[in-house]
Amino acid sequence: MQLSFTPIKGTSRKYKVLVAVLAVLALTGIVAYMVSYLEGLRLWGINNSVSWGQLITVDIFFIGLSAGSLVVSSLVYVFGQERYKPIGRMAVFMGLLLMIGAMVCVLTDLGRPEKMWRLFMYGYLSNMKSMFAVNGIFYAGYIGLLVAYLAAALANSKLTKVIAPVAVLWAILVHMGTGAIFGFIETRGIMYSPLKPVEFISAAFASGLALVMLLSYVTLKLGKRPISKDMYVSLGRMLIVLIIVLVVLVVTDKLTHFYPPARESVLFLTQGPWSWIFWGMQVTLGYVIPLIILCHPKWGKTVKGIMIACLICVIGIFGERMGIIFPGLSQPLQYYPGEIEGVWGVRGGFPIMPAETLMTVGIFSLLGLMYVLGLKFLQLLPTAGSEGTADEGSEATAEQKALAAEGGTT
Repeated sequence: MQLSFTPIKGTSRKYKVLVAVLAVLALTGIVAYMVSYLEGLRLWGINNSVSWGQLITVDIFFIGLSAGSLVVSSLVYVFGQERYKPIGRMAVFMGLLLMIGAMVCVLTDLGRPEKMWRLFMYGYLSNMKSMFAVNGIFYAGYIGLLVAYLAAALANSKLTKVIAPVAVLWAILVHMGTGAIFGFIETRGIMYSPLKPVEFISAAFASGLALVMLLSYVTLKLGKRPISKDMYVSLGRMLIVLIIVLVVLVVTDKLTHFYPPARESVLFLTQGPWSWIFWGMQVTLGYVIPLIILCHPKWGKTVKGIMIACLICVIGIFGERMGIIFPGLSQPLQYYPGEIEGVWGVRGGFPIMPAETLMTVGIFSLLGLMYVLGLKFLQLLPTAGSEGTADEGSEATAEQKALAAEGGTT
């Protein structure tokens, strides 16, 4: 019997409460944006020094997660690894939602999204040398590809094998292009690096894989679907490799910046007021702790241990994105000859403001709402008892299988 998929019923009280909570939080974010729209962007905490804040940090985080989520789908639809098929559709769906969330962040950060048309009329047509203009084309094409990819996967169409490799390659272009936006800013030493595009896609693959593993596990657990332990252990080993590759790239980049005499930027990052982001979040949470757990002879072979490592890794990679924006923009700009007094000659600051924080929470909640509604109206979860859903390492109980056979009640 081949693997089949079914939506959840979504009739339980817990499901309805979850939908209601997410809807309220998303609405709160919309209200916070409307207030900011009327009162001005001063409510966000951004200023002339730190002109990008929470929204752009979340934006590049979402873009990376979207690109990384296709790692799992590519295993199924590009390389034909059937044992990962139970979470293949969820991975594609997550990739689409995360990219939509990224674009919501960008449009919101514009302040006046109704003037977005100016980007197309003036920016793209007159300045295709701009990385922003090039990436705008990448983003639009990527969303279109993801919609087609998801539709083909849900329909079990043969076109999936054609669309999947194109979508994966396009995802790589999208996130390397995003990395180039920062890596090509020569005046910002923390951001400037020829390795930044490669480092971006490496971090995207690691964090995206970790998120798909974590969210799919929670979804299967709550949806009363059987869980394949061997599948997650195998993906955990893959995550080890991706994190190690990312560590090598980051170490190489930082050592390159330490070598020349003009090393003020890397010292500002690693020893300045924002160093807690680099050492505490990026290095400790993003690399060290997940590797310790995943490489542990006992913890790395349990699903719960792997999920804890995935959660910590995702938080750590978010810190890596923070380490680009806030230290990168806070470092004083020094020009030669002479000095510039005022905000450009002193360290910038970024206060955490309620309005932007509520908007950030609202965007996360909006994506969560779209995800749980997608579980109800789309055939994303495997049906219990289908071939390939469970194996010798399955954690599913007889009760879970019985409930899943009825379509789930979550």
